[in-house]
Amino acid sequence: MRNGLREWLSGHITITVRGKRFERFLNLAIRQGIRIWNIRKVGSEMSSCEILVHDFFHLRPLLKETGCRAHIQKREGFPFLLVSMRKRAGFFTGVALFCFGLYMLSSFVWEVEVQGTKRLHPRAVIHAAEQVGIKEGVWKVKLREPQELQREILKLVPQASWISVKIQGTKAVIQVVEKEEPEKPVPLSPRHLVAKKRAVVSTILPEVGKKMVSVNQVVNKGQLLISGVIGNDERQKVVSAQGTVKGEVWYVSDVTVPLQRTQHQLTGEKQTQQYLLIGPYALQVWPWRLEPFASAESTEDRFSPSIAGYSIPVGWKSITHAQVELITRQLNEEEAVALAKQAAREDILRKAGPDTVIRDEKVLHRKTENGKVYLSIHFSVIEDITEEQPIVALPQPPAPAP
Repeated sequence: MRNGLREWLSGHITITVRGKRFERFLNLAIRQGIRIWNIRKVGSEMSSCEILVHDFFHLRPLLKETGCRAHIQKREGFPFLLVSMRKRAGFFTGVALFCFGLYMLSSFVWEVEVQGTKRLHPRAVIHAAEQVGIKEGVWKVKLREPQELQREILKLVPQASWISVKIQGTKAVIQVVEKEEPEKPVPLSPRHLVAKKRAVVSTILPEVGKKMVSVNQVVNKGQLLISGVIGNDERQKVVSAQGTVKGEVWYVSDVTVPLQRTQHQLTGEKQTQQYLLIGPYALQVWPWRLEPFASAESTEDRFSPSIAGYSIPVGWKSITHAQVELITRQLNEEEAVALAKQAAREDILRKAGPDTVIRDEKVLHRKTENGKVYLSIHFSVIEDITEEQPIVALPQPPAPAP
């Protein structure tokens, strides 16, 4: 039975034998224990076969006896591979050095990543990890067991209830679970809630304090809405007034929109730069020279291969630059008015604050002049109209009449 591995290690050759007594040559070779396989007839007086390298030197007396001649047609196996490597020593040395360098680079930690933090700043966890030896450029062999590192980091980060350390290739991943601490209520000083602007009260929901106005009542700026003084004339107490008071407020917004608008538009032209990533360094591979666009938008794609879930410190980065040009667009009057109304709404909502609702809007004035549209819009909005007013001193009851 043939042994393919033994044949490759020993080396084997394909020979062509020319002569009329080839069958006699085969019989003599087999009697002397020479292994021959893949015997083929390739001509009237020519045949080919394969033998081991060390058996080739035993064929000379057999060839002389049978009057045949042999020629080597093909060489295969480990001995011939060594000869080929010797001829290309520089190439194979470079491959070996590259593999060794890749192995050495993968033996270091090149990135430290913190996951799971919410209130805790990741930099605080990285600083604690550096104190126990986890940092960029550290040799992984010098790191202690993950369980020991986890305990040490947990002592340095009291805000965490659990910490996990995993070495994934060249990346150290630190998973953090923060302690759930109840939020402490902020103590509020005694105060009133007063109107911050003139409005018509639409909703009033007092939580703490005494209601001083009613729905549909017109209030002026500074007027008391919810009092922080509770009780009667004889016995009073000051509290921090709390509640929600919403009212209808009126605004007038003046907006100007030009009929010519300049905006950015992609032309479809793109340029791509390719980088080889080795650890934290990026080496530009192609193109060597690039004419940059006057204006462009850039996007970046990274490829980091991994083996069995472990990342290696070699990757690829592509940066694509898409050319952008400025174009001028001519608007008609209706389009300009629509843009003006949208800008006015956004401005009103920004001024009035969150949870503001526009109840009604009406165009007071509109004109087109010098390539621009001028618009004056009246808005009626529902918004929170309260602001705090500290209570400096408790009002004293009136003195009894003599």
